[in-house]
Amino acid sequence: MRRVVRNILFVINTALALLLIIIYLSVFVSPATAWIFAFVALSYPFVLVLNILFIIFWVIYRKWYFLISLFCVLLGWNSMKRFFQVHVKHPEPVVLEKTIDLLTYNVRLFNYYQWNKDTSAWQKIVDFVHTEDADIVCFQEFITLPGTHHDLESLKRELSPLVYSHVYYSDNVPRKINFGMATFSRYPIIHKERIDFEESLNGSVCSDLVIGTDTIRVYNCHLQSIRLRKDYNDLLDSLIFNYSEKQLDELKEISVRMRQAYIQRAEQVDILVRHIRSSPYPVIVCGDFNDTPVSYTYHRLSGKMKDAFIEAGSGIGNTFRGNLPYVRIDYVLYSPPFRAHQYRTQKEPWSDHYPVTTRFTLHETADSTGQHSRPKE
Repeated sequence: MRRVVRNILFVINTALALLLIIIYLSVFVSPATAWIFAFVALSYPFVLVLNILFIIFWVIYRKWYFLISLFCVLLGWNSMKRFFQVHVKHPEPVVLEKTIDLLTYNVRLFNYYQWNKDTSAWQKIVDFVHTEDADIVCFQEFITLPGTHHDLESLKRELSPLVYSHVYYSDNVPRKINFGMATFSRYPIIHKERIDFEESLNGSVCSDLVIGTDTIRVYNCHLQSIRLRKDYNDLLDSLIFNYSEKQLDELKEISVRMRQAYIQRAEQVDILVRHIRSSPYPVIVCGDFNDTPVSYTYHRLSGKMKDAFIEAGSGIGNTFRGNLPYVRIDYVLYSPPFRAHQYRTQKEPWSDHYPVTTRFTLHETADSTGQHSRPKE
């Protein structure tokens, strides 16, 4: 009997190890071509944990079978780093050039529809921006209310000294609400461009900023959302499924919406990547990608760029407030000669996303011995 159980566990272990490899390969497949791989990739954290448990199990029982999962886990080491980081603090470098602080935040319409009871979310977010004293601020799900003290001009005044702005409205209700995204900056914006996505309220903007003698390009991105109704979100947050006909219908509707979002997002990413590759300047790409680090979206966008969380972050990089602590869907990517020195996910409660802050240097730095060094490329 013991041997039968062991053989069954071995088969399960082998299947989970193969599934882990399929997940690694799924990032190379566009959901527009085969959307099922996007759903498979969502299981990565759970499949990873199960493989680790099998490693521990087989080691305890002194079976060589642990090598199967160990090999597959190590094969995906780079994928693991996108979810969890441990950075040993080193002495802060002596910076020869001014640092650049960037904040990206999906503000969820400043709680306009009062998803939570805090009616002062708007002002608290503005106060938070001032506290962080960032040089560049990128908002997604940004709104202004014409004819009120929450109109664009009022917000610009409140965000001073971020006196330069690039605002793009992808939708509006005349004289009531404007919806889109916005980039605010201390540095002059010399060129503004929007990247429209067909049949979508989501979009991206790029802004060329002059910093001293340098010009950089900042992409503020909001890729395709699933746009679930509140009751669908309640269903996903629930720990109890009674498998009623209503719940099963809702789950089916959620899966259809997710599939459509994956396909749209893949098409949007391909458009965005082409635009980024044509940039004549060093780039920072930030915002709400609405996808996990093990996804076609992340794989295509990150490309040869660096991920600020991997380079300077610590802990679990989750940016979405919910019952799934592993979900990181907000990112800061960058190209040389930028270098990330600090990365923080701020656990603020005013949206369903957490704000992310990153400190960069653009040029050479000196270490604690005074030796000059160029950023790694």
